[in-house]
Amino acid sequence: MGAPAPRPKNPFMAQGLLPGTALRIEVSARDGDESYATRIEDVDDERVAILVPMRGLKPRPLPVGTLVRAAYIFRNKRWRFVTEVAGHSEDGACEYLRLPAFIDCHERRRNYRLQVAIKPSRIYRIAVPAEEETETEVEIDGTIVDLSESGCCIASKAFAMPGERLGLEAHLPEAGDIAVRARIVFVREPERGYRMRRIHCEFLDMPRGQRDLIARYLMRRQLEMRRRGQL
Repeated sequence: MGAPAPRPKNPFMAQGLLPGTALRIEVSARDGDESYATRIEDVDDERVAILVPMRGLKPRPLPVGTLVRAAYIFRNKRWRFVTEVAGHSEDGACEYLRLPAFIDCHERRRNYRLQVAIKPSRIYRIAVPAEEETETEVEIDGTIVDLSESGCCIASKAFAMPGERLGLEAHLPEAGDIAVRARIVFVREPERGYRMRRIHCEFLDMPRGQRDLIARYLMRRQLEMRRRGQL
């Protein structure tokens, strides 16, 4: 008899994604966010097996495709990732989460930002003239060059100032359409030889559905980049 096949490798051992680790997961529900405590049972190069979440004393299996935000503690740091439910074990004791492409340390940044090149269908300034009560919209041209669940960076020739508010409408491939408002927090003027400013924005009062859409888009882009060896 030949030697047994090697066990698929866990690519996130150094980040503490290990069997026995307590995991806190959060999912969106009709009445608001739901949070569950569970435990990692196994990790390989394709999926993370966790115990089926419990509500009270009853199992609460999650539908395949459910977006999941997960967090755990390792070496006194909080680690986070976004993924989705990929399936369930035959005995119903475990759920399988798709292996994330990236795990972020909470101490490093608020949300993971991904470099992108998305041309919005609309970017517009939102202003309320002093003598009027209605808002006015002035469109500007630009491209989203990085994106997270909490904000984005726009490359544009337009002049902008911190504190201004923008409206943004864009299509995220394989995810859907977003229509959000944002506040400019910082503007980096173009370096010599360049014409584009970098306008850094944070999203305002974003509905959970829009945030989930961005999270799903980022997750799929990370998985695609990992398959190509870019992560």
